[in-house]
Amino acid sequence: MKILALSDRTEPFIYSPVVEERYRGIGLIVGCGDLESTYLEYVLTRLNVPLLYVPGNHDPDRLDVPGGQGIDGRVVKVQGLWIGGLGGSRRYKSDGIHQYTEGEMRWRVMRMLPAMMARRISRGRGLDLLLTHAPPLGVHDMSDPAHIGFASFRLMIKLARPRLMLHGHSHAVRNVDTMESLLFDTPVMNVYPYRVVELE
Repeated sequence: MKILALSDRTEPFIYSPVVEERYRGIGLIVGCGDLESTYLEYVLTRLNVPLLYVPGNHDPDRLDVPGGQGIDGRVVKVQGLWIGGLGGSRRYKSDGIHQYTEGEMRWRVMRMLPAMMARRISRGRGLDLLLTHAPPLGVHDMSDPAHIGFASFRLMIKLARPRLMLHGHSHAVRNVDTMESLLFDTPVMNVYPYRVVELE
């Protein structure tokens, strides 16, 4: 299945009438945070396929995209794929709603792990796709307080072994910065600002 992944920035050629022709054959849209709901709703309306999303650290307290499905802190089955979502970034100010300390994110990960581990035992993988805003610690992250990744994501990947992880948040430059890595045999991809990926 072809997945259109979006994060952190509105792309004019996606937010345009040609999106249907350019992205024909897309089976799923995923939003990795820090995107206006009107942008996601527009792409969803044009492509007419399921949309899943998690919030970024700059999103409103209650991010709602009409027609889409927020999966922050949840695991869902869509288009035959088991998909888990964890939004937000590292806490770097006291009043950020979608910001978490390492301990807070670890607690969120631990609440999701039991169901994933049951699938890992029976199927070899706890998830098909892990969708986050921030990256794992040491993978595509940065040294400033807002952009340090989460060690708990490393733990989740190690235990649940998702087939693929997609994240945003790190504003990388293609062909200059690393956009793809392998962590415990799971491909980790930075989708900023957009990316088409295949997942069978």
